[in-house]
Amino acid sequence: IGVSPIAATAMTGFSLAADSSNTFSTSTQIKGRAYAANYAKPTPSKMTKAINDMETAYTDAAGRISDESNRNIKSGLISGMTFTAGVYKWDSDVMFSSDITIKGSSSDHFIF
Repeated sequence: IGVSPIAATAMTGFSLAADSSNTFSTSTQIKGRAYAANYAKPTPSKMTKAINDMETAYTDAAGRISDESNRNIKSGLISGMTFTAGVYKWDSDVMFSSDITIKGSSSDHFIF
């Protein structure tokens, strides 16, 4: 997980332990690493790039047209479903209480 432009102290409840390089933190509550804009270089520039990439992806996804058969599937209650490549949109919250499966190849695109 990561936060930017705010400091690591904004990630509360994780008992973060900074790595000796101070470029990331770890926690028993996180599988992987935690990053923040106030960590040592190159973390701040990587956070900026990640945010820019996210904004680009969001803009691209928002402009894609969903096939009507992929709209409002099961009124947003998608537990147990398998999704193939495509654009999926809902006009309500989406919830699942069991696994969902995303099935496709490494070149497929899935937009939820």
